Amino acid sequence: MPDIFISYSHKDKELVKPIVRELEMLGWSVFWGRKIPRGQAGESSVGKALDESRCVLVFWSEFAVHSDWVKDVAGVAKEKGILVPLFLDAVEAPRGFRQIQAADLSNWHNDPSYPPFQELIGAIESKLDRPVILKPKQEPITEPITEPERKRPRLRPRQRDRQESWFSKKQNQITAALAVVLLVILVVVGFMKSKSEQTQVVMEGFPNFVLIRGGEFTMGSPEGEFGWEEDETQHKVKVSDFYMSKYAVTVAEFRKFVEATRFLTDAEKGDGSDVWNGTRWEKKAGVNWRCGVSGILRPSMEDKHPVVHVSWNDAVAYCKWMSETTGKSCRLPTEAEREYACRAGTNTPFNTGQNLTTGQANYNGNYPYNNNQKGGFLQNTVPVNKFKPNQFGLYNMHGNVWEWCSDWYGANYYEECKAKGLVENPTGPLIGSNLVLRGGSWSNDAQNCRSAYRDGSTPGNRNCNVGFRLVVVP
Repeated sequence: MPDIFISYSHKDKELVKPIVRELEMLGWSVFWGRKIPRGQAGESSVGKALDESRCVLVFWSEFAVHSDWVKDVAGVAKEKGILVPLFLDAVEAPRGFRQIQAADLSNWHNDPSYPPFQELIGAIESKLDRPVILKPKQEPITEPITEPERKRPRLRPRQRDRQESWFSKKQNQITAALAVVLLVILVVVGFMKSKSEQTQVVMEGFPNFVLIRGGEFTMGSPEGEFGWEEDETQHKVKVSDFYMSKYAVTVAEFRKFVEATRFLTDAEKGDGSDVWNGTRWEKKAGVNWRCGVSGILRPSMEDKHPVVHVSWNDAVAYCKWMSETTGKSCRLPTEAEREYACRAGTNTPFNTGQNLTTGQANYNGNYPYNNNQKGGFLQNTVPVNKFKPNQFGLYNMHGNVWEWCSDWYGANYYEECKAKGLVENPTGPLIGSNLVLRGGSWSNDAQNCRSAYRDGSTPGNRNCNVGFRLVVVP
């Protein structure tokens, strides 16, 4: 049973995240169903969490005050007497909630001692009837932990020469055995590397596309995995062969499409795109695929960066153009294909193993995985061929930009698949509100870049950390 249920606009996710982190550090359990589509408040785990929570935080912002989902949850919480509202922006609360006092965190900069934040803590305590003891944050210990030195047994004088001779002989035998084992390991590794290189097949006439040989795998993550979420239920999946681009679509490639078709993206037809100004998301008019993460025009030196500020609709239009131009069947990957290709035969949180460093992928290194050592934060995308590829020869399957998939997002879809046993080439729910996004981005925590992590957004949504890559069906 969660202590706190949180309702907010998905556009405020990056502002909500540090507040959730602070609440969890205070010992409270928090439910903030980040990927639950609007209109599902009463269904499954979301409705249960809302019913069982003893406090509901509602984050009012310029986006949330227009969200029926946020207002509906606020109404339920108000009736139950467990509503604690707060402001992320200098806005007026919707009618019916204006008489309720709310903490103003519009100028909060992740400082737990900030007076309005302390007011928020007090309001939560009043609902939960359980005070907390504030503790200073502690950085993860990075110094190696060494095993205490053991005292060697002291040999009796008359036995020492004979014992040392015996140890010397044994040491030589062990050294020789280790040398043989090392040689075997080197031979096996060399063979596997050679085999991997030999089996990597590129598409004729399309050197950037590699063949991903189909097979069965376990999709999702185990409950014990750090960062696991309820929509990641493990289930058996079988996928067929497909070709996937080694890289996300670049600015230069998207430019060719626009010049050939005079296509206008959703950002160009609408009111621009969302950018991150360092503290929050904001919509900027005039921002489109030609722009970088800050909303200004990209220099030519960033032509090999992934294109951003593109919606799912824009990505599908690009796929259609590529199909017509090449005669191949080009499309976005299914969610299953994307995870299968990302894992590349692994069953760990990342295709790099149990951890992901900023030397292996582009993400916000201030928030490493599972309290590992912090890394850098570039606050920008990087070229699509940056970092080492995975075993399938695919680059940046973790981080850099989120990538659109063809599936509608379904919070309970994995449970449905699990009930069927082995599912073959799943394509997601028939209908939905959000399309699947995978991979994490330059602005996200490491745990959001996990192979199994799922997110989603509406077909027309676009911002500075979302791009896409293509697959081709043989």
